[in-house]
Amino acid sequence: MDIQPCRWPMGYGSLAHDSLPVFYQAAAEISLPSMMQEDDVLGASLFCYDNCLAVLVVELQTSVDLDNIDDLAISQRIETLATGYLQPLLCFLYEQESRGRLIAPASYKVYADTKTTLCEGRPLWVARMLVQSPSLTADHYQAWLQNVDDASDLFLLGSGNSLLCDYAHLADIQRVMVLSQFHAALMLRTESLLDKTLTQFNGAYFEQTHSQLHDSVDLHQYRNDHIEFISIQYSAAQAGMQGKRRQLLAQFDNAWQVPEQEQRLQQLAQLVQKRLDRLVDASRRAQTRSIQTILTFLGGLSLLALVVDLASLSNDMEHNETVGILDLFTLLSAENVLSVTVLIVVLLTAYFYRNHE
Repeated sequence: MDIQPCRWPMGYGSLAHDSLPVFYQAAAEISLPSMMQEDDVLGASLFCYDNCLAVLVVELQTSVDLDNIDDLAISQRIETLATGYLQPLLCFLYEQESRGRLIAPASYKVYADTKTTLCEGRPLWVARMLVQSPSLTADHYQAWLQNVDDASDLFLLGSGNSLLCDYAHLADIQRVMVLSQFHAALMLRTESLLDKTLTQFNGAYFEQTHSQLHDSVDLHQYRNDHIEFISIQYSAAQAGMQGKRRQLLAQFDNAWQVPEQEQRLQQLAQLVQKRLDRLVDASRRAQTRSIQTILTFLGGLSLLALVVDLASLSNDMEHNETVGILDLFTLLSAENVLSVTVLIVVLLTAYFYRNHE
């Protein structure tokens, strides 16, 4: 294992450079010589990005006969290589403290992945690409491509299978594909997180305490900020691409419907926010009703105290020559008057609690 800064030049030095924001620059490039000891592996590198994501690039030797290429077998082979060789490396990276461009996984607020999930090494998906032979036409690869989502003179981008038409642009397409795969994985993780949050609304999520609900609101607002940040940073990355790479990145964006996905994420985030707002409003109304009910009951107790004072006053002063409220205690016992007063206070409090909005 050899950990080095990413070899791709950044800035505006020449057309070989890309002026990408730090968020979309690979923090480290890790070569995997142990994986390259496998008979069918010609090259292997791991590009580590922010948000606990990495892109594995493997140059795999396979059958030259297109009719005999098994796409599923290639995907399974990559998964076997990834889980076998990356697990120790990922566990090592997981234990490292925050330094440079990478944040320690435990420090993330947006995602809540466990160590097992982050270190198993299983890829989210496998994208396969061939380089067109100078002696063959692109039509020769159509059966293997099966579907082309977006085409240009340089690259035929398909769903899972793609074709690079000119080997001279291999380095460019690798740079664009790694960045696009990182962004796609980032969007997938974020969308899955929002979907999970919406699913929780149908379960015990409604039974959260006010404190837990407040924490959920703060966390989701932080996630909303993160989604906005990603959108801004990716826009800067699109603008910072140079040369043929800008055209290739636009091709990926069009084929993978990046604008539509960003819009979908915004809609999901807004839906989660609306539901959280309704829960917060309901929680606040419940708190307000409880507080005002207590105040009503305390007000009723003051009425009870008044009755007690009047009963005491009735016994202490002469009022035979007048007719007033104190004569009530000559008609009824003080205990009965107190009982009726308590009942009235309880009924009024219950009525207020039941009908308070």
